[in-house]
Amino acid sequence: MRFASLFCATALALGLAGCSSAPKAPKPAPRPVVSDPPIQAASGRGDEIIVAGRRFATGTRVVTWLERGGYDGHKVSSSPPRAPLAGPPERRDLIALQRVVDQFVLHYDGCGLSRICFNILQERKLSVHFLLDVDGTIYQTLDLRERAAHATIANDRSIGIAIANLGAYPEKGKEREILADWYRRDATGRTVMQVPARIKETGIRTPNFVARPARPDLVRGSLQGKALVQYDFTPEQYAALAKLTATLTRVFPKMTANYPHGRDGRLIPQALSQGKYAGYRGVLGHFHVQENKVDPGPAFQWRKLFEAVQGGKK
Repeated sequence: MRFASLFCATALALGLAGCSSAPKAPKPAPRPVVSDPPIQAASGRGDEIIVAGRRFATGTRVVTWLERGGYDGHKVSSSPPRAPLAGPPERRDLIALQRVVDQFVLHYDGCGLSRICFNILQERKLSVHFLLDVDGTIYQTLDLRERAAHATIANDRSIGIAIANLGAYPEKGKEREILADWYRRDATGRTVMQVPARIKETGIRTPNFVARPARPDLVRGSLQGKALVQYDFTPEQYAALAKLTATLTRVFPKMTANYPHGRDGRLIPQALSQGKYAGYRGVLGHFHVQENKVDPGPAFQWRKLFEAVQGGKK
C-alpha cells in the first residue's frame, strides 16, 4: 500500500521492530472536536463492523477500536479523539454514505503483521478502515463514515483494508531476501511464516497460531508489467475477507461483489484507465487505482475470494 509497504520492507530488512525509526511527519494543526452520534451497543457477537454508528454482523471475528486490544485510528498524535482524519466528506449518515461508497480497495501491508502496520500508520499520520491479521482477525480502526487516507483518488468513495503480508518483490533482486527472513520449511516440508526473534510482540490474537500461506511455494506473476514473487495469504485471511466483503456489498448497494476483469474473466493486471476507473464499482486492488502500486500482489487469489463471497450469500 502507498503508505506502508516500502517503508515496512525497509524497516524490517534493517531489523527495526515496531518501525520506531519512521520519519517524523509535521505536527498536524488542531481540529475542532465534532460530537459523534451514539454508537449502537455491541450485541456480544464479536463479529460486528460499525458504519455511521450502526453495527452490522459479518460472521467473522472483528475487533473494533472500542474494544480492549483494538486499534484506534482516530487517535493520531495530538488530534482530538474521533476527529476526522481527512477532508470532506467527514460526517455522513448511513443513507448519505451509501450514495457515495462504491469501492473496496485491497492492500497488502508490506509489514507481515497488523500490529506493525498500525504502528507505522500512527507514526506517519495515515489511516485505513480495516486491518486483517494473519490469523484472520479483522481490526476496524475507524467508523466507515470516516474518510481514510489509503489510496489517493479512491479515498472519497472507498473502504480500505490492509492485509498482513510481506508483499511482492522483483523476481531478481536483494529486496526479496526479506521473504527468506520470515518464511521457512518446517519438519514436514510445509511452508510456515516464522516471525523473526527481534520482533518481541506480534499482536497475533489467536494463541499459538501458526501462519501458513494458502499455497506453499512462492507465487510468480506480473502486475503493472513487472515480474514479481510473493507468498500467498493465509486461508484464515481469505475466509475472513470473504465474509467482510459479502457484508460490505450488502451494506453498500452500489458496491458490486466483483473485481476488474476482461471478457475472458481474467484479472486486469494493471491500473484501470481513467474512464474505466471512474465507472468502476466493486472490489479492486491498489494497483488498479495507481500505476506505481502492485498490492495486493500476484499471489492474491481473486477467484478464490469471490467464490467464497458468493457461497456465503447463498
